[in-house]
Amino acid sequence: MFPSSPSLLVARREVRLVWRRRGAWGVMALLITVAWLPALLVPLRRGSLGVASFEEIGLLTLTLAAILLPLLALLAGADLMAGEIEDGTLVPLVTLPISRTSCFAGKSLGRATLLLIAYLASYGSVAAAVTLTQGTNGWSDYAATAGGGLLLLFACGAVGSALGCSRRGRIGAFGSALLAWVVLVFALDALLLTALVALATPPPTEIGVRGHSELALHHHTEFSDSTERTEETESQNRLLPWIAAVHPVQLFRLTALGFSPDLKADLWAAPLSGGSDYATWSSLAAGWLCWLFIPAFIGLRRFRRIRLF
Repeated sequence: MFPSSPSLLVARREVRLVWRRRGAWGVMALLITVAWLPALLVPLRRGSLGVASFEEIGLLTLTLAAILLPLLALLAGADLMAGEIEDGTLVPLVTLPISRTSCFAGKSLGRATLLLIAYLASYGSVAAAVTLTQGTNGWSDYAATAGGGLLLLFACGAVGSALGCSRRGRIGAFGSALLAWVVLVFALDALLLTALVALATPPPTEIGVRGHSELALHHHTEFSDSTERTEETESQNRLLPWIAAVHPVQLFRLTALGFSPDLKADLWAAPLSGGSDYATWSSLAAGWLCWLFIPAFIGLRRFRRIRLF
């Protein structure tokens, strides 16, 4: 379903407005910083200058993106409506024969287009520099992380747009965005990680600690209870990806692990790497659809009900 003509006109207006703001260039600079930090910091740790390889920057890129991309997206999304609602510049727009749905869709499309251009320019420039200097070994890890980061950027931007559809102004919207960032990235993330670790199947660390006799006994009895343990493990593995899908940052990590065999091997002890293929892919699809569209729908409903004048 393609955007209507009024939505495209509003999107063009949004692009022109944001392009003239200094804040847009600030977001671009921050995205470039987030993208380039791993490639430049790894050589500095070795006491040299240059660009690191894809294999060296995979985990650091994953870590920084999980922390900083949600903050940038929440702030950009909160400013989508809060700024113009506070300034009153939306009043002439909604008095035209343009529905509020078209207005919200157009502004979201224009802002998403600018974020996409800035994101591709930032991470694409890093990929080009690493390819030219270090080759393409490990590029799939970087591509998986960058692709998941783009989805995380749009999902958190949708959450921010829902928070910004109020009459609290820019300060109130940005405060709500910062609070949402703390909750999503730190508080809720810590709770979900605790749940994932608690539900993950523990390794058999105590087998053999009492000598060869215990190993022999285990060898004779392992076939009797193997079916029960296998069913319990599979049940837990099917549950873990769905727990991760309720949180965008964990969903981002699950996406990177699911599409990158090397990252999964590096994080072999992580609970997120234990799900079955069907559970992983179905939870990824359902999770991203929910995080991309439900906050946007909530933001649209709030925008349609808010009094602009």
